[in-house]
Amino acid sequence: MDSRRAPDPWFIELIVVEGRTDGAGRRALSRDVARGLLLRLRRGAYVERLGFEAMTLEQQHVVRARALAAVSQRAIVFSHHTAAVVHGLPVLSARFDRLHTTVSATSEGGQEGVVAHRFDLPEAAVVQVGPLRVTAPSRTVVDVAGAGPFDEGVMIADAALFRGLSRPLLEAAAEAVGPRRAANRIAGVIAFAHPGGESAAESRSRCTLLRIGVEPPELQHRMVLHDGAEVFVDMLFRSRNTKRGVGGEVDGAKKLLDPAIARDARIALVQEKRREDAIRLHLAGLARWGWAEAGSAERLRQILRLVGVAPAEPRAELADYAAAARCAVARTRPLARR
Repeated sequence: MDSRRAPDPWFIELIVVEGRTDGAGRRALSRDVARGLLLRLRRGAYVERLGFEAMTLEQQHVVRARALAAVSQRAIVFSHHTAAVVHGLPVLSARFDRLHTTVSATSEGGQEGVVAHRFDLPEAAVVQVGPLRVTAPSRTVVDVAGAGPFDEGVMIADAALFRGLSRPLLEAAAEAVGPRRAANRIAGVIAFAHPGGESAAESRSRCTLLRIGVEPPELQHRMVLHDGAEVFVDMLFRSRNTKRGVGGEVDGAKKLLDPAIARDARIALVQEKRREDAIRLHLAGLARWGWAEAGSAERLRQILRLVGVAPAEPRAELADYAAAARCAVARTRPLARR
């Protein structure tokens, strides 16, 4: 495994071939590509291969956007999933295969590897991030919510609220785009979005909980353990049978393997086990699940059944989740180490 630190996607050098580049220069570039030294990102734009391949998918997407902007003959406004990546909002890996832009109805499309969305885009909805012009975060959330499944829209809307974007700003952005075929889904995503959604897996879990009909859980529930340590449980389900409630922890594998949490997985495993044992003393039960279970109503229903969490009677609906989300207060303090 290459242990080199990946270069910054905003500063890795792009080699841009202009029309005046002579034949010898082009042949030299072709040789470097054949030798594996350079990688052709698109016609006229190259990057150092090893540095690019050391990057994450998100970082590579940023570099590809820079490459498109560098060789394009017209001003580019990146939007949808590409704008989300630039803003640091969560994007599913399946979305990295193509760049997303927004163009006017009269613009030409057909660029290689680019999805051109035709929408009106006022200048007020565009911001500059480094060398790239992208849709503002609020407009980006609205665009993604309108372009894909409900769950995907919630993931990005939750993340935007969690990082400080206000719900009124999202609502204003939705109103500003005017009528769209997906207007109802966009409105539902914004209403459902919660400032306590710390991860995409938690957002996905809440969407599945809605389908199951479980009452909205409290997100990022604060607990003080017997030793005085402060921790936050991802979800707390209030139980009618006990005052203590049932906890839910999402995406445990990521917590155990995050190098920022511990030096290696074995230490992280011990730390998480001790934390979990201490938390259990304060709860009536504790359930754990990961990304796959978060998206499966049947699997998540079975996990919750084991700790006594069942669908509400009557079943909880979108309005219940929207009411809970609107009353929630974002946690501004740094996340507890897990």
